[in-house]
Amino acid sequence: MGGSAFSSGSNPLSTPRMPPGVYRHVLSTCHAKLRELFFVVASPIEGPAKEDHGDIDLLVALEKHATFPSSRACGTSLSPPTYDPLDAAASLLGAERSIREQPKAITLAIPWPNDLAQEGTSCDGPRYIQIDLHLCNSVEHLQWMLFKWAHSDFWNILGSTIRPYGLTGDEIGLHIRIPEIESLNKKQSKVFLTSEPIEILSFLGLKYDSAQWERPFASKEEFMEYVATCRLFWVRPEQDDSATKADGGDHDKNKLKSNERRRMPGRAAYRGWYDEFIPACRKAGRFTTPIATRDTVREDAFEQFPGTREVYRNRLLEWRKEQQRQTLWRGVIKASIPEWQEGEEENNKRHLRSLAASSLKKIIMQDDYSLGIRPPSPLRDHDGFYNEDLVRKFVVDNWRRVGEAAWEESQRKNTERLAEQGAKGTS
Repeated sequence: MGGSAFSSGSNPLSTPRMPPGVYRHVLSTCHAKLRELFFVVASPIEGPAKEDHGDIDLLVALEKHATFPSSRACGTSLSPPTYDPLDAAASLLGAERSIREQPKAITLAIPWPNDLAQEGTSCDGPRYIQIDLHLCNSVEHLQWMLFKWAHSDFWNILGSTIRPYGLTGDEIGLHIRIPEIESLNKKQSKVFLTSEPIEILSFLGLKYDSAQWERPFASKEEFMEYVATCRLFWVRPEQDDSATKADGGDHDKNKLKSNERRRMPGRAAYRGWYDEFIPACRKAGRFTTPIATRDTVREDAFEQFPGTREVYRNRLLEWRKEQQRQTLWRGVIKASIPEWQEGEEENNKRHLRSLAASSLKKIIMQDDYSLGIRPPSPLRDHDGFYNEDLVRKFVVDNWRRVGEAAWEESQRKNTERLAEQGAKGTS
């Protein structure tokens, strides 16, 4: 999104911003053409009081070719197995250039309509319009994307508001993050809550009882006032030490993520939120009291979205168990076997310790009792966590016995292998 995908490189194209008349005409034309290929075609609600447009966002789902594969949609020459719905769409829209970096998305440059040339800004040479086309996996996925991209910067602003409370929206839906995991594995830390827009709006305290989700807001001010009704929104007062430990409330531009800072110059509503609305709220003393914490929001999520508490708990348990397993081998099992000392009489001391370590790992971490040796009592609790003190004691008390048993087993297998080789040599 933004209309600058083709403005650089060895052969750049001119994609000037579109006045409303050009935008609506091309949008309507694209929708009509794409309905020849897809059952569902839609575009997000526009941002507030837009005076011009950088590109056109199109979402499609349920390709007709997949439903009726025997028909040649819109007479294209593409046919199975080479048929690609986005390539077919690019051809149908008359794209002269395309960028395809993701399997379900394509950015197109289509010619500026000749009959609307006088509506655009003056420009030397041909002009083009950037189209961002996304193929959704289902109608439900399309519905979610319409919601996430609605009102242009709505989700960008909302996302920065709810992030301190452990909430994240991505291309799938709304998630709650597990703090113990997120610093090491962001993807694994996310627990899915919902992709239903009404459920999300209700959870965040945002109204949907009027025309908020039917048409654009009349002004940036009206738009920002609506976003501020999110129950998690608050503005941290200047130099207020009493609020330093509260979650959220810090809307400092310098603390934005890199992609958010890059978004600032070209997004009027997004820039106005940080440069105008937040300072005005702080000066007037509006929204300066936090009413939730990350912990209370998590509990609210568990209550509103049944089943997520169990998923959250199990994900965290599995993560902690895996983290323990990663340190148990070197930090506990191997570290509890006495090191080989220079001057020990037996030549196989080092080898015995190596055999003991690998065999103890199998006994303790894989429940492999093939050597006939097992712990006298369970080394894990009912959740699967190891009692590391019991593990150390078992290793210290049994490493030599385990090593000798493993040595005898290896000798037996070696003798059997030699016997088999000898039998093959005499046959």
